[in-house]
Amino acid sequence: MKRLLIVALASLTAAATATANPDFGDPARGQRLFVAKGCVQCHAVRGAGGRIGPDLGRSGVKGSFYELVAAMWNHSSAMEEKMKESRLLRPKFVKDELSDLLAFLYFLNYFDEPGDARSGKALFAEKHCIECHAIGKEGGKIGPRLDALPRGSSPLQIAQNLWNHGPVMVAAMRARDLQVPTFKGNEIVDLFAYLRHQGQRQNARAFTSAGNADRGRRLFAEKSCARCHTVFGKSGIGPDLGEAELRGSVTQLAGTMWNHWPVMSGAMQSMGMRVPVFHGEELADVFAYVFISRYDGKAPTRAEGQIVYTHKGCASCHGERGEGGIGPPLAKITAHESKEEIAQRMWNHAPEMSIRMGTRRMPWPRLSAEELSSLIRLLTEGWPEQATVAQKAH
Repeated sequence: MKRLLIVALASLTAAATATANPDFGDPARGQRLFVAKGCVQCHAVRGAGGRIGPDLGRSGVKGSFYELVAAMWNHSSAMEEKMKESRLLRPKFVKDELSDLLAFLYFLNYFDEPGDARSGKALFAEKHCIECHAIGKEGGKIGPRLDALPRGSSPLQIAQNLWNHGPVMVAAMRARDLQVPTFKGNEIVDLFAYLRHQGQRQNARAFTSAGNADRGRRLFAEKSCARCHTVFGKSGIGPDLGEAELRGSVTQLAGTMWNHWPVMSGAMQSMGMRVPVFHGEELADVFAYVFISRYDGKAPTRAEGQIVYTHKGCASCHGERGEGGIGPPLAKITAHESKEEIAQRMWNHAPEMSIRMGTRRMPWPRLSAEELSSLIRLLTEGWPEQATVAQKAH
């Protein structure tokens, strides 16, 4: 338990200040709820915790709010059976508790696991870094020495330095007929772990890895990122950063961004644009903005929600238009509620719903993230003639 606190709390305290989103939960409170609600009895976070369910710091939680909630919802029945076997109480949530827990789970993807410095040393040679940069007595002299970094340097600070060094480095490598390095999986995390391990024993300049999403939003425009990329918006020249496969920690995202450097720099030059340079904590701020913007997912439609409501059997208990029946009248109960409130209501209602569906031999309604987002929009705004009133009240 103590190890779990060490793993998460320091990073999450910084992360909570980065959200700048009133609907976003508090990940630091969510970390405490993860323990208090008994989640830690079944699930580990990067090795610290239970072994009954998947390790949520490594494989269990990815993607947007709706992907997280859909995973919990689809897992609900199986989880309840496992908890009964282990004589554990199924957690219920009040006030903003589920929102805080989801923020904690979402931010688990943001921060890195400790890299493997030994693998990083091998990568330093394989990626041709050693031909231009020296560490200790080995390496080239064309580029700056890389053992002068403070050991406490943030991985994002190193990533920012790498990005800013791109124009000179790529030109030098091409002149020597060397392949420009690309990174996959955990490679960049391991490489940075090696650089930090070989660094100087001195304090690094303070660098808040969580970044600031408000500043990041402004920088996304100022650095011309918005000219080519959107986040769940109209398609641009580059990929939509909301829909693109950008899973992984913030340092892994930096690796993906670096892999894109040759293509992106060429496209920007052809458009008469300069490749952006980042100062201070600007790269962390941009990443915080992109990461948090992805939380809400793609905007759903109410019409799709009506289809989901019918096809998943909701109408058989709650009425064709949410007027109620065996189940409560959703049209009245959920109108004006936020997605977080509705998700929490669904979770708390799941055990009773499971019993009633079992007696009627109805299958548990599994939901994709897209289906869930559309359904929640329908429940928030109401059916067509109810929607105008609901929207005005909201």
